[in-house]
Order: sequence, then C-alpha cells, then structure tokens
Amino acid sequence: MKKLLAALLSGLVILATAPSIAKSFEEGLQYVPIQPQPAVGTGNEVEVVEFFWYGCPHCRDFEPTVSQWAQSLPENVKFSQVPVMFGGAADLHAQMYYSLESMGELQRLHEKLFHAMHVQKLKLRSLAEIEAFLQENGVDIEQFSRTMNSFAVAAKVNRARALMRRYGIRGVPALVVDGRYRSGKGFASYQEMTEVADHMVDKVLAQRQEQAK
Repeated sequence: MKKLLAALLSGLVILATAPSIAKSFEEGLQYVPIQPQPAVGTGNEVEVVEFFWYGCPHCRDFEPTVSQWAQSLPENVKFSQVPVMFGGAADLHAQMYYSLESMGELQRLHEKLFHAMHVQKLKLRSLAEIEAFLQENGVDIEQFSRTMNSFAVAAKVNRARALMRRYGIRGVPALVVDGRYRSGKGFASYQEMTEVADHMVDKVLAQRQEQAK
C-alpha cells in the first residue's frame, strides 16, 4: 500500500499548476527523453501508451479526456493502455485487466471499474471482491479464473512490468510516445497532457524525416 500511495503522490506532481496560456512545451519538464534512447524508427506509424491504475483518482479523472483524444487520433498514431504494477492491488488489477481483454469483456467494463472504485467506493483489493463485482456484471467467473491463470495473461503481465521498468514509470497517469519520450510535469489540465502527447508525436515524426534525408 505504501508503494501505491507513493505512486499516487508522484501522479499529483504531474498536474502541478502551470500558466494555462503557455502552450509551448519544454523538454525535461513537460516531456522527458527516455534513457537510453532507442534508435529512431522508420515509417509514419507512432505508438502512444498510457500507463494507468484503476485505483488512481487522477487516472479516473483523466480517462474521459484521453479516451476522447484517442478517438480523434490520425490512423498512423496507435493508442493503447497498460496497467501498472506498483504491488498489492495494482498487480491484481493488471491481471484482471488482461484477463478481461482476453475474454472480450474489457471495453464493456473498463469505465465501470473506474466507477466502481471511485464512485461506489468498492475497494476491489482481493480476488474475491473482484470476482463478486464481475459476476454482478455478467462475467463468466469460471472462464475468468481460467484466463487469469493462463500463460497468455502471464506473458502480458510480464511485458507490462518490463515496459514500466524500461520507461521509468513511477507515477500515473503517464504517456509514453514511441518508447522515446515520457510525459513529465507542470500541466495545468488533463487536456494539456494530451497536447504534449501530440507534441511528442510530431517530434518523433520530425526526427524520422531528418534521419531519412
């Protein structure tokens, strides 16, 4: 629980007050190069990843903004979400996330999980609590249990944990673009987080064009 609280406190820094009129973003402040920097990619397809946790109030508040933003992205920008593992309930929620994804239930229940934890005040800190919630929402619990213990889910959880380490994720919500840049701090609003993501995407594409010359 101490790890989870520390991560949430780190997330609070992400939304530190900044002048709302400033729309220029500073490397090292609003976005940070990930070290070591990977090789510059090719083509025009760019990946944006949001790291989040269902128990994080900032992630819950950010969800409507990032969801709307993701729906308006151009075809060459691919958005995905990765649940973080800071220990305890967060690790269990990551397993749940990938299990529901494998079952085709994630899209239906994603927002309901945020609502359950932050509006209904359900803790969902144990497998029993999670299964009770899912059963109430029409999930086949036997299938869920099998999926939770599957090799496929274990592989996705391990990959998510490796990405967290690689990208230096210590607080959420956090956005990573092309594995090269991570959102930083000093934002006046959640919308500015998506604006800096657009800036990072443009920067990555400009780097690729420069390399191709």
